[in-house]
Amino acid sequence: MLTAMLVSIQSWAQQVTYNHDASKYGQIMVMELGAGSLTPEVYYKLTHNSYRKGAKAQTSVKNTLRTAAQIASMPQVEMADSIQKDLESRAKIEAMNTADRLLDVAWLTEGEKINSRLLAFKNNLSALTGKASPEEIDAWTELSKMYDFAIKTIRKGYMPNSERQKQYLAIYDEITATNDKLILRVRFLATKQRADRIVTSLARFQHRVGENATAAYNRWRDNGMKTRTGKKDKDNNIITP
Repeated sequence: MLTAMLVSIQSWAQQVTYNHDASKYGQIMVMELGAGSLTPEVYYKLTHNSYRKGAKAQTSVKNTLRTAAQIASMPQVEMADSIQKDLESRAKIEAMNTADRLLDVAWLTEGEKINSRLLAFKNNLSALTGKASPEEIDAWTELSKMYDFAIKTIRKGYMPNSERQKQYLAIYDEITATNDKLILRVRFLATKQRADRIVTSLARFQHRVGENATAAYNRWRDNGMKTRTGKKDKDNNIITP
């Protein structure tokens, strides 16, 4: 069924053929461009002889209009040439800008020290384990992820290397400042941890001192009671009744 439909459609399809008509072609060339020739010449001599004589004349209506159009278009041509020149100049500048934006030269000079400082910051994060709360550790870790994202964004961004370098320096300064704060925080937590251990030890020591003092007092008191109520043997020892 489908094959029959395709055959039917193809049978009704129209075909376009091209047949060159020299007479019509010559007529259009004479009318629009003022060139070519009118054929057949006998036909134009017998039926349009006056038109044949003046069709390509400089004073013909078409030539007059064509000349006026050319004169009127000259300023437009000059303006178009000026625009083209400006666009070509701008295209060269933009090509240089594109090359400057696509090639991250700033990272070649700033990347190593940024990675080094960021690595130091991440290593210092491990010092928080056992000292800070999980929430605080997560907060510091998020800062590390933020710096990774910022660096990746700048490297992929469409911006000149001068702006890239400015952003890289800003990131480096911020990582440095944050790392200094982290170091101070780690030192504080380590000192606090040692101080807490000392306080705990002192509390246990004071508790033992109190117990020992109480025990010694009780022994002294008991011995005193025995001295008052007891008798002494020949060796001067107290005999408990």
